[in-house]
Amino acid sequence: MRKNITILFFIIHNIGFTQDTLSICSFNIQFLGNFKNKDNVTISKILKPFDIVVIQELVAPPFPGKFPNNTPYKVDEESKAFYNEMKKQGFACWLSSEDTGPTNNHVNSTASEWWVIFYKTSKVRGDSTRFHGFVSQPLTNNVNQDRVSYVFPLKTVKGNSTFSLIPVHLNPGDSKNDYARRQVEFNYLFNWTKKQTELNKDFIILGDCNVYEASEFQHFRKLDFYTLNDKCKATNTKIYESKEKGRPYDHIFYNSYLKQDIVENSFEVHDLKAQVMKVNGNNVIEPYNHDDFRAKYSDHLPISFKLITGKDTD
Repeated sequence: MRKNITILFFIIHNIGFTQDTLSICSFNIQFLGNFKNKDNVTISKILKPFDIVVIQELVAPPFPGKFPNNTPYKVDEESKAFYNEMKKQGFACWLSSEDTGPTNNHVNSTASEWWVIFYKTSKVRGDSTRFHGFVSQPLTNNVNQDRVSYVFPLKTVKGNSTFSLIPVHLNPGDSKNDYARRQVEFNYLFNWTKKQTELNKDFIILGDCNVYEASEFQHFRKLDFYTLNDKCKATNTKIYESKEKGRPYDHIFYNSYLKQDIVENSFEVHDLKAQVMKVNGNNVIEPYNHDDFRAKYSDHLPISFKLITGKDTD
């Protein structure tokens, strides 16, 4: 009898909580919304297999709207072209409320950028019941981050999983001052997650960290954050010139609440050039021309991982 009650409780507790797997991609697309020759069709086809795509370096809005101060902003045609191609591939879009930059914003230029995620509504939805928005103010000349991160809380359609994606684009450069600035940015963001009082603790910090070596992130384990790119695989397209130019710029940081939810060995750095060649090989100059490739595609490689849903305990 007791065994039957236990089984019944398990069934009731898990009704509607179907386990599924989400594929999540992070991609710094250099100056998206600025280059007029960006091959948006090819890029969107490459990104189509993913359930969620987190973009960095969107430098202008893809549709008209208003800033929080009620000032209108205009649609950018280059940005709109990318948005339209992603929409054709079945993606919905969530755009931050405004742009952020080291010294400027509201400028529709490479001086600032908007945070944006694309997602399949058959898999996830935005969760407005939890915190969403920028993690710090002001959005320029900020002491905590050069580009203030924006939190995107999501909830799965099938299952009971909730998690928050926090994209980053940290200070670039390999000088001592650059290293020190990134430490400030990392520390602030990781500590920010620790201060959140909501029950959900599944924070994923991902994107262009501009990291040069493992020493920049190893000590963050004391703050309970780990990177899927702990082997420091190169994530920049300069590797197509020579392997020695490779840098482990891009990372996906997760905390212990997510350890059991990440598919083991699912982290991948994608060979962008090889994927472009399959879709539109005629648009790639050989021998490799970096300036041409980064304008049409990017100077970064897409990275991705898989997340198991429907088993949240927090």
